[in-house]
Amino acid sequence: MKPVAQTAVATIQQVGRKISSAYSSNSRNGICRVVGSVGSVPSILSQQKKQQSSMAATTRTQLTRLTQKVVAAAAAQSREKSSMSIDYDGSEASATKTTANATYDQSVREPFPSIVVGPEKFIEPQGSFAEAQAQFLDPDMDMVETLKEGLLKTDMGIVAHYYMDVELQGILQSLKNSHPDLKHRVGIADSLKMGDQAVDMCRDHGVTSVVCLGVDFMSESVQAILDKNGFGDVPVYRATTQHIGCSLAESAETEQYRAWLHTESKKALDEGCVPLHVIYINTSLETKAVSSSIVPTITCTSSNVVQTMLQAASEIPNLRVMYGPDTYMGQNLERLFEVIEESDDWTDERIQSELHPGHNNATLKALKDNVVVFPQGNCVVHHMFGNQVTDTVIEKYENEPDTYITAHLEVPGEMFEIGMRKSLNDEGVVGSTADILKFISRKVQDAANSATSDNAQDRKLRFILGTEAGMVTSIVEKVQEILGSAYSNSKGRRVEAEIIFPVSSEAVMSLEDCDTSVNDELTIVPGVAGGEGCSTAGGCATCPFMKMNDVDALQDIIDLVDEQRQGDERSRGILKKHLPPTRLQGKFINGIEATELGTEAILFMRKFMLSQSMPEDLVAKVKTFEATSLSR
Repeated sequence: MKPVAQTAVATIQQVGRKISSAYSSNSRNGICRVVGSVGSVPSILSQQKKQQSSMAATTRTQLTRLTQKVVAAAAAQSREKSSMSIDYDGSEASATKTTANATYDQSVREPFPSIVVGPEKFIEPQGSFAEAQAQFLDPDMDMVETLKEGLLKTDMGIVAHYYMDVELQGILQSLKNSHPDLKHRVGIADSLKMGDQAVDMCRDHGVTSVVCLGVDFMSESVQAILDKNGFGDVPVYRATTQHIGCSLAESAETEQYRAWLHTESKKALDEGCVPLHVIYINTSLETKAVSSSIVPTITCTSSNVVQTMLQAASEIPNLRVMYGPDTYMGQNLERLFEVIEESDDWTDERIQSELHPGHNNATLKALKDNVVVFPQGNCVVHHMFGNQVTDTVIEKYENEPDTYITAHLEVPGEMFEIGMRKSLNDEGVVGSTADILKFISRKVQDAANSATSDNAQDRKLRFILGTEAGMVTSIVEKVQEILGSAYSNSKGRRVEAEIIFPVSSEAVMSLEDCDTSVNDELTIVPGVAGGEGCSTAGGCATCPFMKMNDVDALQDIIDLVDEQRQGDERSRGILKKHLPPTRLQGKFINGIEATELGTEAILFMRKFMLSQSMPEDLVAKVKTFEATSLSR
C-alpha cells in the first residue's frame, strides 16, 4: 500500500478538475430563502505543562500529523511562484503556493452517517465517520482549564473559523463560557466576522494579541482589519509556521485569473458596458490588491453577494458584473436569476417587495445577461458534493418527512438545485455558514415550540449538512441550547435533530492503512487515506488545510506569548514566524501602497453593508473606468 502522504497527495492534487455544469430545471420558487434578506510546530516551552496523553489527546495528535503529512507533501511537490504576482513598483513578488485538486468516483448509495441530538445533552452518532466526530463533542476540561489560565494571564483573544475540527471547536465553546472575561475574547465565525470580533476584543476587552485559527488569508485579513481600525500594534498569530493554503483562494492567484480580469474588462467596454469586479471575501490580500489595480473591485460574502449585485446594478447603468473566483457560486447565482426569469410567479411587484425595490423583471434579465463568472475556481471541500452524492440525497432523503437540505452557496449546481427545490416549501436553504446555522436553529425552535401542544407527537428533524463537517460543533451547541430550555415545557414530547453528513460511512482512515507509527490503541480518525475526509465512495466532509490548526498548536502559541512577555528573546523570534503573510509589505502598485489597495475592496463592502448603497467613490471608479486603465 502506498504511504499516506503519497496517496493523499495524488488525490489532493486532482480534486477540482471535474466540474459538472449540469443543472436541472425543476425549481421555480423559493428564491428569498436562497438570497436571504434586503499543522503546528510544537514549542519545548510548553511541554512541561501538557497533561499526560489520553485517548482523545492521542487521536488529536495523530490526526494533526496525518493532515500535516498530506499538506506538506502536496506543498513539496507543487511549489511554484504565485502567478498572481505582478511587477510591484521597485520589487518583484515571490510567493509559493500549493494547489489542491482531485478526481473522485462517488458510487455508494447507502444512508449517510449522522449525529442525533436530543434534550438533556443526548448525543447518538450513527456510522464510523459520525462516531469519530462525536467523540470530541464532549471537550477535555483539563485542556479548557489550561487554556483559560493562559488566555487570562496573557490578555490574548482567539478568533476561529466554523470549519475548525470538532475537538478544537468543542474546547473553544467551553473555553468561551469558562470565565466572564473570556465570553467576548473567544469567537467562532465566518471569515468576515472573524475580523470584526478581533476589533471588538481589542477595543472593548483589553486584548493585546490575537490567535487566528483558519487559513492564511483569514489571518492576513484579520490583521488588515485591525490595522484599519487603529490596532496595528496588536499582533495576529497563526497556529503554524507553515503555509496554510486554500484551494479556492489560490485559484485566484494565477495568471489565468489576472488575464480573465483584463479580458472581461476590455470586453465590457467594447460592448458599451462598465465593469465591476465582485470578488469573494475568501481570497488573499494580494489577490484583492492586484484585482483593484486592474478593475474597480468590491468584496462580497456568501450572505450578501446577491444584494451586492442587485444594488450595484440598480445604481450603475450598463453594468457588467465580473464574479470570481468561486465558479460554483457564480454559476448558482446565474441559475438563480434564470429561475426568476422563467417563473410566472415572480411579478415585478414581488421582485420589488421581496428581492430589491429598485428592480423588476426587465432589470433582472439585464443583470443576468451581464454577469460573467470565472470558470476555473472551486473549494476542495464543496467540490465533492457532486452528482453522485446528490443522487443519494434524492434517493434516500429528499422526500422523507421532516427532512431538510442545507447547502453552502459554494457547492456544485446539483446540490444547489436540491436546496433551492426544497426551499419551495421552507424545507431547505442555500446560503452561507451563518445562514445554515440560522435555518437549522429556526426549524428546531419551531418544533420545540409545537411540542407543548396537547396533540403533539415525538419528532425527529433531519438536516443534510451540505458544507464542511466542522460546523457540526456550533450546530450541536445551538440545538442543545434550544432543546434544553424547551424540554421542561414539552409535556414529555421529545424533539430530536439528526445532523447528516453527506459522505460515505467509510469516510474514515484505518491507521493500519496509513501510518504504522501511530499508537495501536487508535483505530480510526475522520478522513480517508485518499484525502482528509474525502471519500472516493461518497463526498468530502473536512478541509485538510483547516485541520492544520489544532489544540496543541494553540497552547504552544499561548505559552510562547507568555514567555515573550517575560522577556524571552527566543520566544519572540519564534512568534515572528507565526505572523500572517507579508507579501505586500512595503510594496506599491501604480504608485499606490499595495496594502491600501488590498483593503480598499473590503472597505467598499463594509460601507455597502452599513448604508445599503454603493460607496460613492466606488461608483465613480466604475463609471469613469476607461480602456487606458487596462494598459497600466
